[in-house]
Amino acid sequence: MQDQTPQRLDLVSWRFRPKKLGCLSQDAGAIEFKPLTLVCGQNNTGKTWVMYALYAFLSRTHTPRLPGMDQTVKDLAKEGHVTWDLQLWALEHGGSFVKLFNKEVADNLPSAFNSSPDIFKGSGFDWDIDFYNLLEQAIARPLNSSIELGRDKNQFIRVTKKADSSKVEIIQNTALSGSEFFVSEIIVRHLIGIPARQNVFLIPAERNGLHLFYKDLASRRTALLHHASKKDKEINLSELINDFVSSRYARPIADYIDWLNDLPETRKKKKGPFHDHAEGIKKIIGGRYDVDSEGSITFLPRKSRKSSEAPPKLDLHLTSSTVKSLFGLWAYLEFDAQPGDVLMIDEPELNLHPANQRMMARVIARLVNSGLRVVASTHSDYLVREINSLVMLHRKSPIQEKLIKQFEYSQEEILNPSVISAWLFHDQTISSMPINDTEGIDAETFDEEIHALNDTSDRIYYAYQESGDNGADE
Repeated sequence: MQDQTPQRLDLVSWRFRPKKLGCLSQDAGAIEFKPLTLVCGQNNTGKTWVMYALYAFLSRTHTPRLPGMDQTVKDLAKEGHVTWDLQLWALEHGGSFVKLFNKEVADNLPSAFNSSPDIFKGSGFDWDIDFYNLLEQAIARPLNSSIELGRDKNQFIRVTKKADSSKVEIIQNTALSGSEFFVSEIIVRHLIGIPARQNVFLIPAERNGLHLFYKDLASRRTALLHHASKKDKEINLSELINDFVSSRYARPIADYIDWLNDLPETRKKKKGPFHDHAEGIKKIIGGRYDVDSEGSITFLPRKSRKSSEAPPKLDLHLTSSTVKSLFGLWAYLEFDAQPGDVLMIDEPELNLHPANQRMMARVIARLVNSGLRVVASTHSDYLVREINSLVMLHRKSPIQEKLIKQFEYSQEEILNPSVISAWLFHDQTISSMPINDTEGIDAETFDEEIHALNDTSDRIYYAYQESGDNGADE
């Protein structure tokens, strides 16, 4: 599918209501995703489930067939051209569209998580949207999309609409079955604001192992090796086909493995608009990455000022966990990231020293201010507190510039609190964490543990003091 509309995610609403998703309850509450969204909470509280569900929503591979399209498709097949009125369709069928859409999302959760449908009975990830706001935005936006077939890329279907018009022109140049699906696909994507190009990228918490073993973890290769290694060499063709076309991982992880296996081609791309941000990753890792024509990843440490010899180039498995962890973020920013995309990172602080966690917070802030949407699941008090500093520096004050300079920040890192949302996952529910430009994010989930840790340490210390034991060796 070729889409000539602006390639950015432009949802009317970024608010969702998860229900019975993982450990979350039926009435877990709503979560709204802003340009920077932080997801916090203890382990096993549903954070990754919600991130995966959002990823599945944004990178959806299935769209519901629009109701009331049968006659339009028949006319298209007969005449080769029809004018379809979005406004008139909405008056008759719009009320059922959101329900139909949310049902489609819920039905596809087992596929997105690559798990049994039994686990998702009653589950949902409902889009909290008013249909008429959706319609208003869809009419305001222009549409220019086509589907091309064959090596010569001959146009099969073309769908166009002028801005502020409800009249949709549909042209079919070749009579083929499945027209209703393709037309529905284009119009539904236009309605919800998701273009044809995949605009969401998720970096999973399992990334260190994936960066090392992605070639072996490719879904198809794994399936073929599994069957080829059977001792009796009798391969069940049906089983082989099923394994061949399916992944053994949740879709975000399977997609990430596929992306890694595309590195030999990806590396040929020119430096993208986020190249300078990729350079910022080099400051954290203390060197640079290289990807060869086979997709092998190596790392060249920065030359030490105390040594006249250049350090050796290292295979990735010989590097620190920090170098392994940040490769995916560097490569995405270097080659693939585009303004308007959604970057999702599960635990961006993974394997980072506290000083580097603070640097990661500043990288994230620069990305948000440069046009990426960032969703991060985090357990890091350091990362959140550094973001709080960037929020506090947003306050207009006579001393603002002095403070920015004194603490060696840059204007590109200062965060407007209005672009941030933070959410606490606790006791099967989701609640909003207050944000203001006086203190930043009210992160009680971290503060409580820090206070408890300090209290425990103090009580142990003073208990020894009161017992007369001053710590001297016996």
